[in-house]
Amino acid sequence: MRVSEIGFGGSRIGGVFAGRQGAREALSVLGMALDAGINFFDTADMYSQGESETLMGTAFRGRRDQVILATKGGFCLPGRRNLIRRIKPLVRPLVQALGLKRARLPAGISGALSQNFSPQYLASALEASLKRLRMDHIDLYQLHSPSAEFMQTPAFGEALEALAKLKSQGKLRFYGVATEIPEDAPFCLPAPGISSLQLGFGLLDLQALDQGTLQAAQARGLAVIARGCFGGGLLKDSLQGEQLQTATPKWQRVEALRALCKSMGRPALDVAFQFCRASPGVSVTILGMRTEAHLRENLRYPQGEPLSAADYAALCR
Repeated sequence: MRVSEIGFGGSRIGGVFAGRQGAREALSVLGMALDAGINFFDTADMYSQGESETLMGTAFRGRRDQVILATKGGFCLPGRRNLIRRIKPLVRPLVQALGLKRARLPAGISGALSQNFSPQYLASALEASLKRLRMDHIDLYQLHSPSAEFMQTPAFGEALEALAKLKSQGKLRFYGVATEIPEDAPFCLPAPGISSLQLGFGLLDLQALDQGTLQAAQARGLAVIARGCFGGGLLKDSLQGEQLQTATPKWQRVEALRALCKSMGRPALDVAFQFCRASPGVSVTILGMRTEAHLRENLRYPQGEPLSAADYAALCR
């Protein structure tokens, strides 16, 4: 599959915390992204209790042949989140009226997540995703954050066999693994049948480069899907001083990177994208976008000047 350099990250579209025009704006942004040349859209069955998939299914109705749709399965929706999903049309106006924010919710209100990678569960989860997406097949289906411990058990092989069977049935074209932390990634590299590896990677997360995961994936012919390019917003100039130190234990690295980018005469976010773009084996960089303003900003990054070899090497230190 040939994919755009930027992938659309769908984790923040939909949900009870979206604005009054949240669904309408999400549909607009998805359509605009496709029109602008983004063809890789990454979501998961748990994002916004399934609404992210539903919005993509609505947005791309009639344009299925233009998109490459990647979704994930393996997390089980807790009872409380299932309840929210069912009563979401009633809850959303209340959330907006009270001005509630996701970050202000009491810990544990959403319920604890659990995982299930059994063949039976994956088959049912895939069917549910297909229904929400209004599609008869998924281009890339990913196991959602299996742990290193799980990937060293026979159950991992059984999960991959289940995906291979679903592929033979025409319900998915390719399958892969989306890891939670970079340290987990090496454990899926030898896995039979997988075509892709998704991991956190960027200027603030160099583990995949340092431990040779990117190079090993490239040697095996796996597509690498990079996420977290901007370090969760930590590279933005808005965080300074004590606020930055409170936000991350990597604050000294952030400050050093900002100084280095300044010496290059380039914005830190531009450098961060170009770094992912230049890294070995990276096929697509997922950028989160929820509004038209996010989309317009993200579309600027591929137009930037590639990093020189010297600048790239300096950023790796």
